[in-house]
Amino acid sequence: MLAIDQIFGVPAHPLFVHVPVVLVPLAAILAVVAIYKKFRQPLLIAAATMAAIGGIGVLLAASSGESLQESVKRTAQIHDHTEKGDAAQAPAVIFGGIAVVAAAEEVLRRSKYAQKLAKLPKWAPAVLLTATIASGAVATAFVYDAGHSGAKAVWTGVDGRVTK
Repeated sequence: MLAIDQIFGVPAHPLFVHVPVVLVPLAAILAVVAIYKKFRQPLLIAAATMAAIGGIGVLLAASSGESLQESVKRTAQIHDHTEKGDAAQAPAVIFGGIAVVAAAEEVLRRSKYAQKLAKLPKWAPAVLLTATIASGAVATAFVYDAGHSGAKAVWTGVDGRVTK
């Protein structure tokens, strides 16, 4: 995988981690609000866009984190963060994929070409929305866990404070 070590002389990892930390939970929230049919299509499109970018962001954060790991002291907290960061990749990417499929189904079903497409069962939109919400919750939990362990690794002991 392409490793981006720095951006304008600053380590890339702290910059990249903010992409999934912000977008994955926000996309999950939008997917929940998309339960309301009146807002479903625009919210699913927004959620899918954010979830896909968040999934890519997790991969970029992991890649840049591996590069950064070589230049920092290897501690138990860094090891824990590395493991949790690796574990967050699959759920975030899966969430992005499911959200994109759900949004595409919603857009195509409501388009003028819907009659020409293969008919999906009536329950398909509900299943896709449920899968989007569930995968968003799982991805959010994994991203949160990785982010929290990274924050602990960085900030524990700074100014004499210990983060619990």
